[in-house]
Amino acid sequence: MYISRLCLQNYRCYDNFEIDFNKELTVIVAENGKGKTAILDAVAVALGPYLACFDGVKANQISDTDVRQTKDTVGRTLEHVLRMKSQYPVVIGAEGVVDGEKITWKRELKAAGGRTTILNAKALSEYGRHMVKALREVNDSKIILPVMAYYGTSRMWKDNKLFELRKDISLERGSGYVDCMEPSSSYNTFGQWFKYAAMSAMEFDRYLAESGKKDEKNPYTEVLKAVRQAIITCIGSMGWTDIDYSFAFQNLIIMHETMGVLPLEALSDGTRSVISMAADLAYRMVRLNPDLGAMAALETPGIVLIDEVDMHLHPSWQQAVVYDVRKAFPNVQFIVTTHSPQVLSTVPAEAIRILRWDNNLINIDKPAFSLGAESFQLLKDIQNVDTRPQALPIVKDLYRYLMLVSEDKWDTDEARELRKRLDEWSKGCEPALVRADTEIRMKSFRRKKK
Repeated sequence: MYISRLCLQNYRCYDNFEIDFNKELTVIVAENGKGKTAILDAVAVALGPYLACFDGVKANQISDTDVRQTKDTVGRTLEHVLRMKSQYPVVIGAEGVVDGEKITWKRELKAAGGRTTILNAKALSEYGRHMVKALREVNDSKIILPVMAYYGTSRMWKDNKLFELRKDISLERGSGYVDCMEPSSSYNTFGQWFKYAAMSAMEFDRYLAESGKKDEKNPYTEVLKAVRQAIITCIGSMGWTDIDYSFAFQNLIIMHETMGVLPLEALSDGTRSVISMAADLAYRMVRLNPDLGAMAALETPGIVLIDEVDMHLHPSWQQAVVYDVRKAFPNVQFIVTTHSPQVLSTVPAEAIRILRWDNNLINIDKPAFSLGAESFQLLKDIQNVDTRPQALPIVKDLYRYLMLVSEDKWDTDEARELRKRLDEWSKGCEPALVRADTEIRMKSFRRKKK
C-alpha cells in the first residue's frame, strides 16, 4: 500500500495544490512556514477512512483551523478594517495503490463547524472494512496489515505512544493503529514498555519450561527481537551495538563500541528521538502482524510520515539517518521533510520535492542532481541559501575584495585595506583568499609582459 498523489483545496496555505509521491521515499523541502508540515498533516487526514475501520482507532479530521484564510478588506471613510475570510470547501484528495489496485478518494469539510466527509472515500473505507472482516471471521495469519505512523517535531515531548504491551500480544491486531497519526512519541514511555516486555519475556520462558512447551515461541521475545533489531539498524552507524534492560541497574542501557555501556537517560535528544521512533514503529508492526515475529520490521509494508527527519541530529548522522531508517523498514513508504543539505545528499534527486513560493503561487521543483553531492552545493542549488552568511560585514568585505581582484584593482588603497582586515579575520585559513593570491600572481605576470 502506498499513496502516489495528494490534492489540496483551501487547506491551510494551499489554494489549489497537487504533489506526487515516490513509491519508496519522498523528501519535501521548503522554508519555514511554507507548507511542509501541512502536507504531512493532510496525508494523515487522507488515511483516516482506513484507520477508522478499526476498533479504538480515531481518524484525523479536517478542523476549522485548517481552513485557508484570505484577506477581506472593508473600506470605510477614514480607515480600512482588515478581516480574514474562511474559504470553503476544504478538500483533501488522494490517489494510491492498495493490493495492487489504483484507487482515488477524497475528504471534505464543507462549512464551519461541520464534519469531515468520508462519502467520497468509499474505496479506502471498503479496504479497511475488508481487512477488519477478514481478521474477525477468518483470522488468517497471512493477512498483512500495513503500518501507518506520523512522527512530528514534538516526538520527544509527549507520552501518548508505545501503549502498554499486554499478554494477548498476538490478538487485537488493529491496536497497532492506536494513536498512530498523533505526531508525537515518547522516550520515557518506551523505557517503561521495554522493561515490561523484558520482564514478561522472562516470565513466559519460565511458564513454557514449567508446562513442558519449550518448543513454543515466546511472543515477548519475538517483539523484543524486532524492536531491538530495528533500533540498532537505525543507530548502528553511530557506533551503537545493542540495547537492553538491565535488571541489575533497573534501567534501560545501550552499548557503544567505544563508550561502553550507558543508561538511556545519558543520551542526547537526537539519539533518544531516533530510538523512540524506531521502537514505536517496530512495535506497531509486531502488533499488526504478530506472525511475522522478529521479521515484522523487515516485511511489514505501510506509510510513515516524519517531520524534520534531521531534528536534533549531528550533520554526520544527518548523512545516515534516511538510509538507516529505510534499511530498518525496507517495505515502508516514507514521506519526510527536512532543512538539511546533509540529508538531501543521501537521497536521489527524483525523491526530492522543493516547494517554491512566488507571489502567493507555488511551484514544485525537482533537482537535477543530489545523491552523493557536496552539501554546500545542495544548500545553494536546492535550498537557495548562500554558502556564506550574507549579513556579516566581513563577508561583504570578502566579496568586495574578490571583485576588486577580478577587476585588476588588487593593488588599490581600498583593496589593501580590505586585505589587511581579511587576513586578520581568516588567519590564513580562507580558501577564497588563497585562490585570489594565485589569481593576483597570474595577473601581475601578464601585466608585466605588456
